[in-house]
Amino acid sequence: MASPTSEQTSLWRNGNFLRLWAGQSLSQFGSAITYFAIPVIAVTVLHASEEEMGLIGFLLRVPMVLFLLFGVLADRVRKRPILIWTDVARFVLLMLIPIAWFADMLTLAWIYGVIFAIGLLGTLFQTAYRSYFPFLVPPENFLEGNSKLQLTESTAQTFGPGLAAALLKVISAPALLVIDAVSYLASAIAVALIKRPEARPEPDDTTAGQVHKAIWQGMGWVLRHELIRPLAISSAVYSLFILGSMNSIYALYVIRDLGVPAAWFGSILAGGGVGSIIGALLAVKVMRRFAIGGVLLWSIVYGNLALFLIPLATGPVWVSVTMLVAAQLISGVTSQIFFVTNTTLVQTITPPRLQGRVVASIYSLGLIPAPLGALGAGLLAGALGTRTALWVVVAIGALVPMAAMAWSPLAKLKEMPAPEPQ
Repeated sequence: MASPTSEQTSLWRNGNFLRLWAGQSLSQFGSAITYFAIPVIAVTVLHASEEEMGLIGFLLRVPMVLFLLFGVLADRVRKRPILIWTDVARFVLLMLIPIAWFADMLTLAWIYGVIFAIGLLGTLFQTAYRSYFPFLVPPENFLEGNSKLQLTESTAQTFGPGLAAALLKVISAPALLVIDAVSYLASAIAVALIKRPEARPEPDDTTAGQVHKAIWQGMGWVLRHELIRPLAISSAVYSLFILGSMNSIYALYVIRDLGVPAAWFGSILAGGGVGSIIGALLAVKVMRRFAIGGVLLWSIVYGNLALFLIPLATGPVWVSVTMLVAAQLISGVTSQIFFVTNTTLVQTITPPRLQGRVVASIYSLGLIPAPLGALGAGLLAGALGTRTALWVVVAIGALVPMAAMAWSPLAKLKEMPAPEPQ
């Protein structure tokens, strides 16, 4: 893969990409603030119960199951209008909450409807912007562009809730959503300023009117491709056992079993956020220096082995905290290097007509197993104890992806392959 070496090939001179990047950054910060502010409003303004809070968390995330359907849509229509109108719609929906609050009409039912709709629109935006990116950026700049996009996503997820918490000291939670809503409107304007004309995708006669066949074209391509399949398997296993299982019992283990003060828990998690930012900054340099297969393999190896520090944590509280922060930091760095490299590889070799469906398939495999893992981890921890359960889920969730990568053709890949034929 060619590396940009001159001012002419740098994405800093690509105005269309910069507008997309600005729009994505504003949307990401908006989403981070929304996911912080909505639960705060539910608890402090509407006095929601535990069950009602659980329903809010469910409604925020359940639209992710529609990634596959939205992938079909993204391959059949122009993507720029999707980005613009999903942001405009989120602006309008979020404004409904402070308006209802000011009018003394805000209820939990109102919150339920708004957050479910926002979740749908956010899932559609995520699918469209990832598949729109290869249209705006030449292949030799995929790595640089993905690094920039991932940097702002990691920064938003790390500092967005903190920014929202700081603003909450001077304004009310419903009023905070006004700032959030404006960020979506600004994102829509940024994307609307993209100047490159986008033609409507050519219709696919083989799947016309058959959504299930269109979905399977993307998923089947992912599962059949010798380079993409191990990435998909690794993603699904990691999601089930680490993102779902381990994370669902992590707070219980740290605070109750290790005796770490609850006030320190956020600082431990912040280690992962800082690591993610560092990883996004390092991704381009690492991939340009080493073979792509080695980057993918060893980022998984180092990151997953670091997870074993979590069930190993023991001794004085400061020792346990140090081990936990190290695990978060290392896995944060390596996961971002892996994600940027993985995304660049997938975008490079995926035919344009399948970009939306392939993105959606990989997102689905990486996100849908997590709720099942969370449920299973709770049952396992109840039967075996939290530390033993962590040993089981970390061992499987860390070692299986490492084996899938090590025994695949990816491990020997020296450079970015050529794009697949149409």
